[in-house]
Amino acid sequence: MSLPRPLATVLSRLPEAPPTLLLVTALNLLRRRLWPEDDFAWLTGRRVRMEISDLGRGVTFSFDGRHFVLASQPADVVFSASLADYWIIARRQEDPDTLFFQRRLTIAGDTELGLQLKNLMDATDFEPLLQHLPQGLRSRLVI
Repeated sequence: MSLPRPLATVLSRLPEAPPTLLLVTALNLLRRRLWPEDDFAWLTGRRVRMEISDLGRGVTFSFDGRHFVLASQPADVVFSASLADYWIIARRQEDPDTLFFQRRLTIAGDTELGLQLKNLMDATDFEPLLQHLPQGLRSRLVI
């Protein structure tokens, strides 16, 4: 999956706050459904950056003990992958370890935090959420 060049160009020029706000809102809405047992105490006050390498952009967020929030300080850990590779992880077509060893997913910064997040990504089943996408969109997004 790759974005059409005009869309990628526009997205690469937009400020990062709107997509970060969208991400933290989605995480807050879906948190109990995706991770009912996790209190995210291990993430409290830590900052995570998820970069989309093919856009040269990313989002930086944190957890304040109750909610996911936008973060403006430098990240403790940075994940970087193409949009297609993040989609592959979400669809569980490949696990993060495989992409990491193929150098398609990079993790820089706090190693322990990075491992916890990588394991969370690997254990999360996003498929029930993806089933709520309209069929036409879902079929275009399948790699």
